[in-house]
Amino acid sequence: MKAVNYCISCLMVLALLCGVGCSGGNSIREALNLKKPGAYNFKFVGYDINVTNPEMDRRSYYKIYLDKIEEGRTGIGLESQDKVFEATIEPNRHLLTVEKWVLDEKNTKYIKVNNIEQPRPNYVYFGINAGRIVVITLKNDRLDNKAVFD
Repeated sequence: MKAVNYCISCLMVLALLCGVGCSGGNSIREALNLKKPGAYNFKFVGYDINVTNPEMDRRSYYKIYLDKIEEGRTGIGLESQDKVFEATIEPNRHLLTVEKWVLDEKNTKYIKVNNIEQPRPNYVYFGINAGRIVVITLKNDRLDNKAVFD
């Protein structure tokens, strides 16, 4: 009886992987509930952690460089909020570099923060495979002046 149950389980897994099943034509991507690349295949999310005082939570954005070429920037938000950049890039190994910019309220313009306040490290190497979406998250710790890429 165990052998029969094992064979049935194997056939169900094989049918799922091959794209046949009850709904007729499920793909592996649908079975695993993975998002299919559409408008973008690369997403960057950046924010600061350990912002302890609302008065110190400045408006900011990140400039995004891919392979040493400026590709754009994130949306504007408070340092503690998620700021997002999305793009479509070729499958390959890439270098992501970020620059942090904050609002100078006296002059009402955005300025690049000095090198001491820039996220460290401010770069990461990553790979993109065809048919996949890569999401890179930068968590910048203001207290320790260290950044972590996930």
